[in-house]
Amino acid sequence: MVKADKNNFLVLIPARGGSKGVPKKNTKSFADGDSLVQRAIDIATSVFKLNQIIVSSDDLTALQQAKAKGVVALQRSPELASDTSGMLEVMIDAIKQYGQNSTHLVLLQPTSPFRTTAHLEQAMSLMTDGDQAVVAVNEPKGHPFYTLFQQNGEYIHKFKKNEVVRRQDLPSVYDVNGLIYIFEIKSLLKKSWIDFDFIKPLIVSSLVAMDIDTEQDWALAELIERNKETIL
Repeated sequence: MVKADKNNFLVLIPARGGSKGVPKKNTKSFADGDSLVQRAIDIATSVFKLNQIIVSSDDLTALQQAKAKGVVALQRSPELASDTSGMLEVMIDAIKQYGQNSTHLVLLQPTSPFRTTAHLEQAMSLMTDGDQAVVAVNEPKGHPFYTLFQQNGEYIHKFKKNEVVRRQDLPSVYDVNGLIYIFEIKSLLKKSWIDFDFIKPLIVSSLVAMDIDTEQDWALAELIERNKETIL
């Protein structure tokens, strides 16, 4: 299998400014250090060139932080910054403006603070010709029948609950988290990635997969960050 050439990748860090759960969560200091946007940029720049990395935001602070790091600051239009805006539209906007010659899109959501360079490199190593996506996943606590993907060989697919009868016959399933996504651009421009047929999983722990959405999440994530040598 031929590995995808990272020089043909576009990296998108989406950082909308209108967070209600944790105001200014993308740009304020996390655990007395860099912001979530800055942390995501640092991971991206450890693997990719500065001109391959885009921060898409309607928030001036996020755009300033992007410029200070030397990456591309993309002012997001109001239509793409509302509560109802979809991530697919944000990704396509970035591709149209900066990814005309790119083959793959890497999506790094700032709200996943425990992503590392090693995770990104591992995801990159999984992406080969013929694959449509690599997505980070973690094992769920239970075995719910909804919004999970099942594994068949080296790929994962949407779980169909009519495929099994007995609990012991249930296939391995995963929660998709926001740690890392890698998409083949030509497939992404045709349909939503959840309908892809060839998605590879990057399996991480539920702690590493943690996403910050509420004040409680923020407090817990800072506690983990300050004690990550013993927790993660």
